[in-house]
Amino acid sequence: MTPFIKTIRWELVKIFSKWRTYIGFGTILILVPLIMVLVRKYGIDIENEALRSFQGAFDYIGSVTNGLLVSYFLMNVLWIHFPFFIVLVAGDIVASEGASGTFRILLTRPLSRFEVITGKFIATYVYTLAIVLFLGLVSVGLGIAIVGGGDLLVFNKGILIFSQGEALPRFLIAYLVASVMQMTVGALAFLFSTWTSNAVGPIIGTYAVIVVSYILSVLQIDALQAIRPYLFVTYFNVFFVPFNVPVPWRMIAVQLGKLGIFILIFYALSVVSFIRKDIKT
Repeated sequence: MTPFIKTIRWELVKIFSKWRTYIGFGTILILVPLIMVLVRKYGIDIENEALRSFQGAFDYIGSVTNGLLVSYFLMNVLWIHFPFFIVLVAGDIVASEGASGTFRILLTRPLSRFEVITGKFIATYVYTLAIVLFLGLVSVGLGIAIVGGGDLLVFNKGILIFSQGEALPRFLIAYLVASVMQMTVGALAFLFSTWTSNAVGPIIGTYAVIVVSYILSVLQIDALQAIRPYLFVTYFNVFFVPFNVPVPWRMIAVQLGKLGIFILIFYALSVVSFIRKDIKT
């Protein structure tokens, strides 16, 4: 095992040895089952919300609510709040070591600063991928177990109906895409983390950027049209694209490519910042 691979593994050990890492996992394990149980009992509310725009167009018998539908609605509800769990880790991974002064010891190992910061960045993505897939596994798995399986109805400019066998691969694609989406937020928090020795600043700063960007992206003002392509939140709707028919792979690739550019920019700035960082004082 090369020193660089050992560095990535060690960074993952450090990430998963901190209690704040498990805030997101714990919240998912509490919130998702609670929602599923409530939906099982009061599922009619979700049906009314889902079918509101089609009232009077057709009649239906029985219930359209199942675990897949609830999981899809959770995707809609949580995507704007979920980045908090990513920021908690990404905003701390560099800043905390700057605060504790451990960089002096870390850089005595046979690794360059570039390898150290890259190892931390890769570890951040591994954590991001892990918690996003964990959310997907818990949402879909417990949704089917508690609420029940069945066809998935997607309401997007009409009604799309997916069998359970068709829906599950689309959920997997959606959550893999979401890991890139969430890593864009993580990369920004990571960048801010290289600028300070206090994790609070990167957390607050990243969320401030998200909130401001989101507001600018939804305001219906002509003057803002020119800046929207430069706001990474503009491409966050890629999360739901896998549920189109057929799957628009080209659209997914283009939007992921644009998010990838943001990630690379944030990563490059992080590398420059860390290489120039004064760790002797």
